[in-house]
Amino acid sequence: MKAEILSKIKILSEQETVSASVNEFNDLVTEFYKIQDEEERQWEIAKAIRIDAGEKHESIEKPIYSLLNEFKLYSNLFKEKKKVEYTAKKDAEKVNLGKKRALIAAFTDLVQNEENIGKAIGRYKDIQDSWKTIGPIPRDKRQEVQQEFSQLIDTFQYNINIYKEIKDHDLSRNFKLKQEVIEKLKGLLELSKIKDIESKLHAYQDDWNNIGGTNQEDWDKIKDEYWATVNKVYEKIHAFYDAKRAEQGENIVKKKALIDQAKEINAQEINDHGGFKKATDALLALQESWKKIGYGPRQENEEVWEEFRGVCNAFFDKKQSYYDTRNAAFEEIKAKKEALIQKAIEMKVSTDWKGTSQKIIALQKEWKEIGSAGPKFENQLWKKFREPIDAFFNAKDKHFESLDAEGKENLALKEALIARIEAYEVSNNPSETIAELKAFSKEFAEIGNVPYKVKDAIYKSYKTALDSKYDSVKMDKKDKSKMMFQAKLDTMSGSANKEELLDRERNSLRKQIDGLKSELNQLENNISFFSGADESNPLLKNVRLNIDQTKDKIEGLKTQLSLLRKTENE
Repeated sequence: MKAEILSKIKILSEQETVSASVNEFNDLVTEFYKIQDEEERQWEIAKAIRIDAGEKHESIEKPIYSLLNEFKLYSNLFKEKKKVEYTAKKDAEKVNLGKKRALIAAFTDLVQNEENIGKAIGRYKDIQDSWKTIGPIPRDKRQEVQQEFSQLIDTFQYNINIYKEIKDHDLSRNFKLKQEVIEKLKGLLELSKIKDIESKLHAYQDDWNNIGGTNQEDWDKIKDEYWATVNKVYEKIHAFYDAKRAEQGENIVKKKALIDQAKEINAQEINDHGGFKKATDALLALQESWKKIGYGPRQENEEVWEEFRGVCNAFFDKKQSYYDTRNAAFEEIKAKKEALIQKAIEMKVSTDWKGTSQKIIALQKEWKEIGSAGPKFENQLWKKFREPIDAFFNAKDKHFESLDAEGKENLALKEALIARIEAYEVSNNPSETIAELKAFSKEFAEIGNVPYKVKDAIYKSYKTALDSKYDSVKMDKKDKSKMMFQAKLDTMSGSANKEELLDRERNSLRKQIDGLKSELNQLENNISFFSGADESNPLLKNVRLNIDQTKDKIEGLKTQLSLLRKTENE
């Protein structure tokens, strides 16, 4: 379609004269730019989509419109020819106006001063012939000049009594011809194209002037109708140009309103993708509205277009800058996540189920804290990250499923042992009871692993049964405390999570010891407040008692810590 338009534009621009083709040229230019603007709009939309998808701005090349430059070349050629013709036409019209005014002056002199009818007729014909050869004059002077010349003709025809020399049938014929001209002039009022009206009006007025005189009574009938019709046609022409100027003025007002809206959009503080998408949609909608508004006066139209385009370009530059910055951040996050993927791949084949599981959980937490790598990369990276993690946990599940199969027999043995512990009767001999309870602990620890899903439940039942028996042993409070802690350690030793439980217990003991040491330091500092007090002071006694009790607690916890280390070594 653009190629066809270009071909037509080329033909028009290569004509010797182009003025007669202006309407056709303007229609072709409008059609070409409508197609061109749509292509550019579609490219802008595609560009925005690609950028939204994470593609870099600099990697998106604007398409080359191969026909556009050639189109502009021939369009400019046409416009230059039109400009030259228009200038020449205006200059010629000014010259022609001078010529017609000179003829009117000569004609006026003829009408007012020439008494020789024959000579007057000869001069009249010369003036009329010269008038016909003069080309167009400025539009705003046509009606005035033509009316003045026609009135002189009317006066001349009356003055020389030309009607006497014209045959009656010629006078009647001229009357009919003039009536036909009037009807044609009335027909112009029904036309819509002003260019056609103007050109035909001038032709009809020339026809009117070229038609000879009529009988006086016929002339009286038609002259007023003629001039009234001519004036109506001129009123229609003037009204068209007035309306066109008003419409163009309204178009400029509408376009300036769109510029204000575009400025409001560009002035917004936008810091996220959603905001830029919403603003872009709004700005593209304004551009569509702009296309639907007609032209304004040439100079103003170009000025508002440059301003509107500048605001739009400023917005899209700001948008591009945002996405460039965002994409750079995405690239940095992408690099960090690729490093986590590599760590996950290294852990994929590990058989340290517990330790690696904790490391993977830490990796997953770090993954979330890093943030998103953007719509272009995030899903791809997440899929790569999940693959080695899923592989590890699938292997882990298979491993423990195999252990579960082996542990069903051990489960039955541990359940039977728990039942024996629950049925055990504590004797009055503490040493004997402790030895037997330790034997239970040893037996429980020596039984292999049970199915993974029930290991915590079976351990809890075992611990509850054993603790209840230790609680029933009657012995010295301090010794029992030591015995109960050892029993606790023995119970932990029978758990599948032995190392984890012992680590947790060690950390708890150290934390308690640190806390008590802090309290001890504070109590010893408080002693300084009683430097002059009597030893019988109850407050002093209470502080000393608290110091002794705190030291005993610290020693007790240290003893437990020693027992824990011994259990670990065993």
